Amino acid sequence: MKVAIIGVGQTSYGEKKNQSIDEMVFEATKRALEDSGLEREEIESVVTAGSDGLDGCAISNMLTAGSSGAYLKDEVKVSDGGIYGLVLGYLRVASGAFDNSLIVSWTKSSEVSAESISNLAYDPFYLRACGFNIVTSLALEASIYMEKTKAKDKDAAEVVLKNRENASRNPLAHLINKPSMRKTSLSKYISYPLRESHLPPKSDGACALVIASERKARSLKKNCAWVTGLGWAIDGYYADDRYSAETDHGLLLHSLRKSSKMAYTLARIKNPIEEIDIAEVSDVTPFHEMMIYEALGFCREGNGKELIREGITRLDGKLPVNPSGGILSSNPIFASSLVRMAEAALQVMGKAGGRQVKNVDIALAQGFTWHSTQGSCTVILRN
Repeated sequence: MKVAIIGVGQTSYGEKKNQSIDEMVFEATKRALEDSGLEREEIESVVTAGSDGLDGCAISNMLTAGSSGAYLKDEVKVSDGGIYGLVLGYLRVASGAFDNSLIVSWTKSSEVSAESISNLAYDPFYLRACGFNIVTSLALEASIYMEKTKAKDKDAAEVVLKNRENASRNPLAHLINKPSMRKTSLSKYISYPLRESHLPPKSDGACALVIASERKARSLKKNCAWVTGLGWAIDGYYADDRYSAETDHGLLLHSLRKSSKMAYTLARIKNPIEEIDIAEVSDVTPFHEMMIYEALGFCREGNGKELIREGITRLDGKLPVNPSGGILSSNPIFASSLVRMAEAALQVMGKAGGRQVKNVDIALAQGFTWHSTQGSCTVILRN
């Protein structure tokens, strides 16, 4: 059964001292419902995507059940990342069990230490004691990538500048001022080779989508974003399971390669760089955006930096990546991957406003598990 995204709702992203989690969820949910043309009473399934650790509350979907419209409805929660909520919602609708589903994800990043919470995801005997967390693990991967591909600090800075420039067109973005190359390149190191400018901001916000079966979507006579390909995969638990000597650069992002292959097969994508019009990817660091180019098959191994140097992934390039500004500009941690879905859907539906790319027919959205690159999901959307 075909499934379409029929409604998108987002809050703005930034520090929201005067707004609670349930208020953010309500705002995003209300906007998604209004965009879809459905009433809360018509929603059959609700998927919430959140982290008890980041929320500071056990079974945190109890807190958001009312504001997400899940009261007296079939509700289920996922805890891997926002985009996985879309996967579960898609499967529920595609199975024929539900005619539609609402998916919502959130994080109030300004009130939590993602570093401390993510440290708890590592084994208690070795890596946790060594200080592994979301930043140090990404830094290790970036260091390996630089060593093997000879990517430069300047290449990373160019990714930051590209995404921040794109964010200036996005009224919902957290960081909208484009820094200078000098400021980006000379910002202090946080965990080598990652500088302060290489890390996403701590953004508060929520994102919601409404999806529907083909029958329901066509009956609404709306401009939809059809899910034509979807894939997800997970690597081994230990970090060294994700490093390999199979290729010259030694870092494969195995889960992303597997998930993209699955999505490409379902969507019948043969040549990604030629067929995909825009991509929204999880640029958790600028080095990882370059890694993602390679894992998605946009270029040969080790050549991610060349796409940046040649301007291919700029807003006016052959394949714009992160027209919204990406995670480097707005980072509601757990929800960030669902934001990639929302932004890709807006591009396909022609509703992205000032960040809209012309003539978008096929879009790609990609997300990792929130605390590492261990798991990945890839989705292909079409007008």
